[in-house]
Amino acid sequence: MTKYPLHSPTTDQLNDKPTLDLPVDPDFLSRPPQIDPQAMLHRIAENIAWRNSRPGEAERRAAEKIPVEFVL
Repeated sequence: MTKYPLHSPTTDQLNDKPTLDLPVDPDFLSRPPQIDPQAMLHRIAENIAWRNSRPGEAERRAAEKIPVEFVL
C-alpha cells in the first residue's frame, strides 16, 4: 500500500499534476455481493412503491431535481 504525505497538496500542486496516483493493492480480492441481485431488485421495487406513496414525496423530489440534463 502506498504511504500518503502528512500534508495535503496545494491547489497549484494539484493543477501541475494532471494524472492521479491511486494506490494499488496487489492482494485485493473482490468479494461477491452478500445478497442475490434478484432479491435486491425485488426489495428496491417494494421500497419505491412505499416511498412514492408518502405525502409530499413528489414535491420533495421535484425540489431536489437537477435542472439540467447531460449525457455521460
